[in-house]
Amino acid sequence: MGRFDVNTGGLSTVRGHRMSDRRRQLGLRASVSSAFIALACALVPVGLVPVGLGVAQSDHSTMVRVLRRSPDFRARVRAALALGSTNDHAVTRHLVRALRDENPAVRAASATALGRLGDPAALDALRRLERDEERVVRDEARQAIRRIEVASRGSAPSGPSAPARVSPRRGGGDAYPAISVIPRARDIYWPRIRYVVVLGDMQNRSNFRDDSLAQVLQQEVSRNLLVLRGVAVFQDGQLDANAQRQIARRSMPKLRLEGSLNRVERRRQRRQLTIRCEVSLMLMDEPERNLRGMLQGAAEGSQPQRRGARQQQESTLARQALTGAVRGAMSGAAQAISNAGRR
Repeated sequence: MGRFDVNTGGLSTVRGHRMSDRRRQLGLRASVSSAFIALACALVPVGLVPVGLGVAQSDHSTMVRVLRRSPDFRARVRAALALGSTNDHAVTRHLVRALRDENPAVRAASATALGRLGDPAALDALRRLERDEERVVRDEARQAIRRIEVASRGSAPSGPSAPARVSPRRGGGDAYPAISVIPRARDIYWPRIRYVVVLGDMQNRSNFRDDSLAQVLQQEVSRNLLVLRGVAVFQDGQLDANAQRQIARRSMPKLRLEGSLNRVERRRQRRQLTIRCEVSLMLMDEPERNLRGMLQGAAEGSQPQRRGARQQQESTLARQALTGAVRGAMSGAAQAISNAGRR
């Protein structure tokens, strides 16, 4: 399993994964050395059992109700992804039904969720979805089919999707530059910009109660976007008249990125505490908000257990794992933005 340090003085490590069946070449160049942004890409194992967390059975009915009845497609998307993290095959039929949702974002999210569950009973419905009119839905269906088939065979994937060992950056420090301030429109050199990305809602949808996690999610997504050349990043509502004129004048694609922390899992073994985070990011066009791509990632942070400081230690590891999960997901952002801009 791949590893990379997250500037914790060597006391803890984070293991990062991209929840994808393939590793794509980036369509945009990062503005830092590729040696500093190497990430381990692998399938997330199917069937992980939560320790001390997870979605309670009583929550299943709530998520199913949201998936079936909510008028907000984003709520239905989040419900589908949450059901996919339950490890309960009883929810398969609800996700299969959602494959017929009128919104392609919901269909794609439901396919992703079924891939996580790994229930072979969903294969026929997913194969029918390979003929969907939306490319992103077809892609998610194919990935879900591969994940279920791999899980059913009980074998690990091979080729580009296999786990890669990554050496940490020498000298310590964060793998990305500490960029946290989103530039104002007048600070942007527009001739070099090819895409505009607006940061939308970033929410903690997990059962882990830490008010700082939503802010960490937003900061890390911003930071990972800002290392991409040719991308201008704005907070929601920050696009002023000058920026709008520049976008219209240059006919640049304008996209919106929203995300959620879906799951936080605790694990204690041999005096070692491990916290695992899973995130999902949705790339949509703006202002129509049609789904153009989905990015997912997971990572773990581990430390020897400390007596008398459990809550503080768990929160620290959750923030580190969330940072790694965002990096894993965002390693595909350049390709996703490039693909979305061509549609």
